[in-house]
This record gives sequence, structure tokens and C-alpha cells, in this order.
Amino acid sequence: MKKLIFVVLSLSFSSFASDFHMPLELSFEESQNWLKSIENSEQKTVIKEDEDPNIQAAIAGGEKMSNWIKLINANRAEDDAIRLTSAQTQRGIPIDKPSIYSPKTIREKLTKLSTEMPKYLLDIMYGAKPITKTISISDEDFIKWSRQVSGLYQTAVRWKGMQPWLGQLEARATRDVRGYYYLKNLENLDYTLQNADTLASDEQDELKSALSGICINATAMRKACPTEVDAAFKAKTLLSLKNKYWSKAVKNWDAFFEISDPRSDVEWKSSAPHTMHVVFKEINDQKVANWLKENVEDEFKMKDFGWSLEMSFIQGRMWPRTAFLEFQPNVTPHVSGGNKIVMDANTALEEYNVRWTIRHEYGHILRLPDCYHEFYDRENNQMINYQLDITDLMCSRAGKMNKRIYDELKKVYFK
Repeated sequence: MKKLIFVVLSLSFSSFASDFHMPLELSFEESQNWLKSIENSEQKTVIKEDEDPNIQAAIAGGEKMSNWIKLINANRAEDDAIRLTSAQTQRGIPIDKPSIYSPKTIREKLTKLSTEMPKYLLDIMYGAKPITKTISISDEDFIKWSRQVSGLYQTAVRWKGMQPWLGQLEARATRDVRGYYYLKNLENLDYTLQNADTLASDEQDELKSALSGICINATAMRKACPTEVDAAFKAKTLLSLKNKYWSKAVKNWDAFFEISDPRSDVEWKSSAPHTMHVVFKEINDQKVANWLKENVEDEFKMKDFGWSLEMSFIQGRMWPRTAFLEFQPNVTPHVSGGNKIVMDANTALEEYNVRWTIRHEYGHILRLPDCYHEFYDRENNQMINYQLDITDLMCSRAGKMNKRIYDELKKVYFK
């Protein structure tokens, strides 16, 4: 059998290799770039003897859809172009409704899509019929189905790209915060734990699962924790078990939000409490410099507190090293080394996803961590991911600057 060879490392993924934080909500173009880097890198490995045909079909259909949209838009005015994303289409991945994907879910979604979408679109996107300059369907319906094709494509690419890292991603299951999230939002938690035997069986199961979660956060003993919880339930000592592991579960949760290794070139003084001053290495292209400054300053402000961030451009220095911006072709945007923002040179600065991304990545320059999580469930051969707060700029593309971020910045930088 012909072996499938593809890349495991690339410029776009290398910055995430150490902590495996590939952004959860890649745009279609970012997924394409990642796929290209997977297929073109000199560093290759064999993943499987044969790739799942459903994954191949999902990727092929997405690529054909993309080419079709490009052909349609080439024959339309800019204000009449087909667009699949906007600020309004960003939904986020809530922690209580995680994204779960695998070859099984990809196959099921592809089957459902192939059954329900109009035959006209099916024959072109997933069939042999050629793409056309025009469409014989309303733009609204075309966009509706294309978004589903796009979503399935991105899921298939993500599954494919994560394969070399399954061992490391499996280890990250110990940081799954859903148990802590469930417990901290439970009313009268301690009373409920003391009277767990009076709950309905499904409520008991949820409680046990959550307690196992915080036990795993503290001990990393994924097999032993459910047994310990069952024993505590029988002995009516669930409250003691919760208290035993609670502080470490809190610490695990907080690590997704707290700044570590703060910058030394940020100035926010008590003599001028309404402005945080930051510096950035000068950019020769004035259009790009204006774009960066406008986006960052527009995001990092709090009208309720009369507070804002003010960015100045300087020549830059090695220590402490000044933050700087670099464009590379076909990369997934990221921050490298804590100071370098890397953006894709082939995407338009005006695109919504690009404008959101530079704001999010600048958050990393301020040392704010990502507040989303992804891990591999080996038992069910599936990936699970979610965002801890879909309203937060550092968690989700549906998120923005908020008081949580302001408070964290103030805690670290206000002098």
C-alpha cells in the first residue's frame, strides 16, 4: 500500500510545538496555509498506511469550494463578493459545548452534508462537475452550504495536522478544566456534596465526573481518580475530597488567565493612571504601522474606567527586546519568542479575521496567555477543545477586551 507522507513541522506550527496551542478558530485561509506547510515541509513522517477517504473527501471538497468562490468573485464587484465570515458569524466554542472531532464525526458530517445539500452544489463541490463563473442558486443559500463545507474542511485539516502530536495532546487531558468549571458554578456546592446521595442518578454522575476532573488536575492520575471518587461517594466524604484537590484545580484554572514573565518595557504609573504606555519597533511601511497602532489601541481600552493603551514606535533594542512585527507567506499567525508577531503576508489587512488576530496576538506580547484548551481522548480516538470564556479576546474570535484583561494588566503593570 502507498504510504501517506506529510510534514509534522512547519514555520506556521513550530511556534506552537512546545505547548501545542494551535488556535482553535483558524480561518479557511489559515487552514489552507497549515495544510500546505504540512505537505511541503522537508521534515516528514509517515502517519498511516492509508488516510481515511472521508478526510480526503472533506479536504478535496473544501479546496474546490474555495476555488469556486475565487472564480465567482473574480467576475463580481468587491461589494457583491461572496464572503463566508464576518464579525457577526463568530460564535466561539463554549466550555459547556465543546468541539469534539474525529474520523467518525468527520464521516458522519460528510454523509449528512452529502445527503442534505442541493444536488447542484454536491455535484460540483464533491463531484466531478467543473466550477463556474456564476451560480444558479441564491447567494444566501450558496453561502449557507459553503460555510458547512468550509467547517468540515477545517475540521479534517485540523485532525490531519494534529496526528504527530497525539501523545503530547493526550497528556494535556490532565489540564481539562471542565470539572472545576462545573463545580464552581454549582449553587450550594458544599451542601450538594454532603447530600449527593439524594440527587438523581444523572446528577450524581455529573458530580462524580467533575470531582474526578479536579482530582486529575491535581494528581494526573486519570485512572485512579474515578475510583477514589466512587469510594468517597460511598463513604459520604465527597466534601473532603473536593477540599483536598480544590486549591490545585483553582491554580490550574487561573493559569489560563494569569500573566507570567511580564514585560519590562511597559509603563503604567500611578501619576498617570488612565494610560498604559507601550513601545513597538518602528515599521517602515506607514500603512502597516498605522494599521497596527489603530487596531491595538482600539482594542485595549476601557471606556468605563477612562483607560487606554498608547503605543509608540522606537528604533528598538535587544535587551529588553522590543516587540516587532514580521510578515511571512502562508503562515498561521503567532507570537514567537515573546516579542515577534508573525503574520501571514498573503492576507489582506482589512479582513476581519486579520484585524482580530493582530489584537489577540498583541495580547500575547503583553504576556496574556491563551484561555482555550485542546486535548486528545485516546480511548475514544477523538480531539476535544473549548474556550474558557467566549467573550474574552484571549479565548475566542468572538471575544473582546474586557474587565478581566484590564484587571490582570493592572495587577502586573500598574506601579
